[in-house]
Amino acid sequence: MSLAASAAVIWCLVTRHTALSTGSSTFSTAAFEAPPPACGQLDDRKIHLPPDWTSFVPPALGKSYVDPAFGCSVNRLTNSSEEETFEGKHPSLMHFYSTLSPMNASDTLLLITSINGAWRVKDSNGVLVVPASKMPSMNNGVPVWDASEGDSFYYTHSKTLEKGTIKGNSVKSDSLHTFREYSGIVSPAASDLSQDGDHIVLVGQNSNNTMDAFVWSLSKQTKTSVYTTTCKISGTVTETPEPGCLHKILLTPDNLLSIQFAGDGTGTEQGARLWDGKKLSDLQDATNHYDTGYDLEGKPVFVAVGNSRTQAGLKNPCASGWGLDVRQLNDVFSAVCLLDGQPSWHVSYRGSASQPWMAISFFDDRNPGPELFGSNTGFQPPTAGNWHPYEDEIVLARIDGKAIYRLAHARSRSAENYWAQPHAAISRDGKYVVFSSNMAHPQGCPSNMLVSNECLDVYLIKVR
Repeated sequence: MSLAASAAVIWCLVTRHTALSTGSSTFSTAAFEAPPPACGQLDDRKIHLPPDWTSFVPPALGKSYVDPAFGCSVNRLTNSSEEETFEGKHPSLMHFYSTLSPMNASDTLLLITSINGAWRVKDSNGVLVVPASKMPSMNNGVPVWDASEGDSFYYTHSKTLEKGTIKGNSVKSDSLHTFREYSGIVSPAASDLSQDGDHIVLVGQNSNNTMDAFVWSLSKQTKTSVYTTTCKISGTVTETPEPGCLHKILLTPDNLLSIQFAGDGTGTEQGARLWDGKKLSDLQDATNHYDTGYDLEGKPVFVAVGNSRTQAGLKNPCASGWGLDVRQLNDVFSAVCLLDGQPSWHVSYRGSASQPWMAISFFDDRNPGPELFGSNTGFQPPTAGNWHPYEDEIVLARIDGKAIYRLAHARSRSAENYWAQPHAAISRDGKYVVFSSNMAHPQGCPSNMLVSNECLDVYLIKVR
C-alpha cells in the first residue's frame, strides 16, 4: 500500500473514532470529511534526523526530489546562484513571508522576490514568466495576488493602489485609486489579500507623519476600518514594508486589523492588538509569530503561543505551557492546544471548516549547532542528542489539533540569518506549500552571491 493510501486509511480510522467518542461533536461534519494531505506522515512525536545533512544537494531547477524522511515530493523552482545577476552578482531568491501566499488563485504562478528587493513571476515548474526587468515600478511593500483572477495582483506606487495584469512576459497596470490625503501609501509586509478577496490592508502617511493603517474594500472603493497611530514615521512610508512602529499587520478573516507594533509591552502601541474600528484590544503583550483564520465553527482565531508571559492571565492549554495554541480573537482566554514541544516556528493559515489545514515551518538559530553551514566553525552535525522534535520540518496541522502531518525537512541552515528560516506559506486553497531554503549549498554560499551568506531558493510541495 502506498504512503498516501496508508495515511488515508489511518485518517478514516482517526476521524471515525473521534466522531464516535465525542458523540455530539461541536466541529463541522464537513471538516471531518476533509481528506488528509497527499503525502507526508502522521506525527509520531519522535525525532527524525534529516539523512545526508552535510552532502544532500537538491536537483536542478524545475526538477523534484522525494523527501527521504517523510515522503513528499519537493519541486525546485529557482537556482539563485545561476539564474540572475545584479551588479555582477547573483541575488538570493525567496518567496518572502509565511503570512503571504506567493501562489496565485489558479495555483499556476508565484511571486518571487530577491535580496535586492526586486520581484518577478515564475510558474509552478520554475519557468520565468515575468522577469524583474518587466515588473512595474512599485513602492517597497509587497504585491498580493487577486483572489480569483490568476493573472492579476495588487501593489502600491506613490499614492496609488494599482492592479497589475500579466500579459505575456510583462505586466499591464491599471490605477484603481489615488489616496490624495496621504503623502504616500504602502502594502505592508505581512498582509495578504482578505479571505473574502475584497479587502486589502494599506498604510498611509499623514501630513504630521503619523500613519493610517486601514482596510480598503476593492468593490466598494472605500475604507472599512482606519487606525491612526500616535507614533510617527521618520522618512517616507513608501520606502519600507514595515513603517515606523508598525511591525506587522494582519487582516483577520472578518476583515479587522490585527496590528503587531514594533515593541513589546502593555502600552497602547505595543505588542499585538486587535482594532475593531473603535478600540484596540489586547492579543499579546510579548509577541511571537502568528496568523489568523476561521476555526471549524466559523469563529475568527489566531495561532501562536499564548501564556502568562505573552499576556497577563493567559494559560496555555498545552501540557508544557509553551505549546502552539489556537485562540479566539474575540476571547483570548479561550484556546485549544495545537502542538506541544515545538521549536521556533512560522505559521501560515487562510483556512476554515472547508480548508482546515495550516502550514507550520520550524527552525533553530542556536550557535554552535547543526543549522549552520558546514564551513561555519560553530557547525555541529545533527545527532539524536542535538536535534529537536520537528526541527527544520515543514508540517501541516489541522486547526482543531486533531492531526499533524510531517511533510519534509526544509534542509535550510536557518541559524545563518533571518531569511534562511523556511517561512513556509500555504496557498489560498490549501493545495500547495511553498518554502525557501539554502539547501543547495550545505557547506556555504558560493562566492558569486550578492550577499555573502544569502543563497536561498524556492521550493514547492503539492499536498492536495
